[in-house]
Amino acid sequence: MQPVHIISLVGFAFCLSIGQILLKLGVTSAQRQSDGALTSLFAALLTTWQFWAAIAVTGSLLLLWSWILSIIALSTAYPFVVLALVFAGVFEHYLFGEPLNANFFIGCGLILAGLLFILRR
Repeated sequence: MQPVHIISLVGFAFCLSIGQILLKLGVTSAQRQSDGALTSLFAALLTTWQFWAAIAVTGSLLLLWSWILSIIALSTAYPFVVLALVFAGVFEHYLFGEPLNANFFIGCGLILAGLLFILRR
């Protein structure tokens, strides 16, 4: 696998996590505006810019993913999506104050080890 492919896969996972963080920000904002009912939450969510930004980011990623799949086998590319978990965990820590414990770091190490193993094919 060429360096541009790895950069594309890591970039995809990074942007995917940004889309999820935007969605979390939108839901958090919508919760403050809603009365707790599901329909009220959805209605409030539609008024947040973060929700629409999350849709734009995630939708745009379909184009990048399509290009990635045109040059890399799905069985090689798809495991890199799990990097979004690593990125989102770090973002969530800094944006929402979620703790990062030893299990998170051990899991991240295992993820990276697995990806390195896949790259050795």
